[in-house]
Amino acid sequence: MNEEAQEPTGPERSIKATSRPKYIVGLDAHSRKQAISVWECTDPWNPDLYMENPKCDISKLKDYYERNVPLDSITIIEASTNSALIKGMLNDIGFRAEVVRADVIADKQRKRKVCDINDARRLANAYIRGDIDEFVWTPSPEYAEYRDILFAYRDAVKETTRTSNRIWAICCRCGFDFDIKAGETKSDSIREMIKQLNITGFIKDRLEMLVKDYEYYLSRRDELARKISEIVLESKAMLALMQLPGIYQIAAFATQVIVEDARRFPTASKLAAYGGYAMIGNTSGEEEERSKKKGGTGKPLDGDGRRDLKTLYCEAGHTVLNCCGEMEIGKWGWRLFYKGKNKNKVACAVGRKLLTYAWHIMRGDPTPNRESEAFYKRKMMRFYSELGAKRMHELGYASAKDFAEKKAELIYGKLPKVADAPKQIIKRR
Repeated sequence: MNEEAQEPTGPERSIKATSRPKYIVGLDAHSRKQAISVWECTDPWNPDLYMENPKCDISKLKDYYERNVPLDSITIIEASTNSALIKGMLNDIGFRAEVVRADVIADKQRKRKVCDINDARRLANAYIRGDIDEFVWTPSPEYAEYRDILFAYRDAVKETTRTSNRIWAICCRCGFDFDIKAGETKSDSIREMIKQLNITGFIKDRLEMLVKDYEYYLSRRDELARKISEIVLESKAMLALMQLPGIYQIAAFATQVIVEDARRFPTASKLAAYGGYAMIGNTSGEEEERSKKKGGTGKPLDGDGRRDLKTLYCEAGHTVLNCCGEMEIGKWGWRLFYKGKNKNKVACAVGRKLLTYAWHIMRGDPTPNRESEAFYKRKMMRFYSELGAKRMHELGYASAKDFAEKKAELIYGKLPKVADAPKQIIKRR
């Protein structure tokens, strides 16, 4: 696979690749008032203050720009809750605006003199001095909505797990034990246990309250999961990501929504680093030896990047090891394991490989490490059953086989065939 650096074309791009305008605007964004500092930069070594407004109402921002700010300008906005909104407002009226990380002006001087107009000046001067290497990616309105759905699903999963753990903790502390019978849910089993043991007082009230919370978050999680599945259903880009072993609807949706445009990452390694798989380059010999003794690679991950993306692909790595051992990527992972590597770290390494393959798929490059068409069809059959026959009929799919055939033809039709998946899935522990 070719991983040569290419010029980014998305909003997150190098400053060197773009022309410098004559006027530089620093904008310190807040919910109501905006501090604006405009500098004329005919001579980068000696910029002149053009104009300032320490308190511009956000409702009057467009009018202020049209009357006072030259079009030959760039506005630098510190990343905040409404920075994407302000950038969109300015772009709509023809002004170039970019968002930068908050740490570009996080210095000792700022700590001593915290002031909105001073922050606006620092933003403008950071750009003039060349201290800003790249801009922050801001999603399109469509993908901003998708991100809200993804984060709502993630929160629902967390709350479901948290509430379940609280119920279990109370039961263990009180010596209660319950079995989830076939056809029953956890909440049904707990309610039956409360009746049989004649639990009274605050413990009963607490358990009943937690059960209600658990049912709410569980239904919320399932509702959002169905919504995500229906979005994936109509997205060729997301369906294409499901070619990868261990990647199902949620992971495909999250990858496409978080990345949106793979061209903003010049190489697959850049995307891997963004996903939390960047390794610390400079470590001491002792640290490397300790890491290797524990089954690591010797180069620990730096901990930066998107934790949600890293978690999803580490889970996918475990799926590959446990269920796709006969695929090339599965064989590679098990070779690492048999060399003495820790299984969790092997799963992490496999997850990183999958994320680099995802980069190629999102760019339109075929990858040899995808699942076979037959395996992909079985994945689509599972997809069909999760959404339910009734809903799939409403969407125009006559049967599970019909759905799997159509989606496989959409993704695999023009690509070269690869060997069919093994008939038996080998699980290794």
